[in-house]
Amino acid sequence: MAQGDLGEELFFENSGSGCFGCSKENPDGLQLRFFRRGETVVSPFTIPDRFHGAPSIAHGGIVATLLDEISCAATYHLRGDYVVTGELAVRYEKPCPVDVALEVVAEVRERRPRYWIVDARVERDGEVLAKSEGRFFPMERPAP
Repeated sequence: MAQGDLGEELFFENSGSGCFGCSKENPDGLQLRFFRRGETVVSPFTIPDRFHGAPSIAHGGIVATLLDEISCAATYHLRGDYVVTGELAVRYEKPCPVDVALEVVAEVRERRPRYWIVDARVERDGEVLAKSEGRFFPMERPAP
């Protein structure tokens, strides 16, 4: 997918925080990029082979990390809240390959009195490989 099809690129205020998921300053991290597409946040990503579990298949923990990161990004970029993960239920539908272009997508489903509910998924060519539902608790904005 061409970058122009992704929508507006989104950035966190503290993008230099060293976050494993999204910071460009963390050389060992995923360095995810986020884009807004309507009421969803999207991250194109190719899981490097160094994160495989079984040969050529992404480790489940990395897949869960992608779902967690996109969910937090969606809550921040679509609703304006920094959040921490309270619960993340992951359903692995099919193996996620390494070294293949994937798309990670999230949408904020609803606001409860104490937390947000966010749905996320990892797709390959529109096919859902893994999905999650999570509860994310608002927190104070981190200091710059």
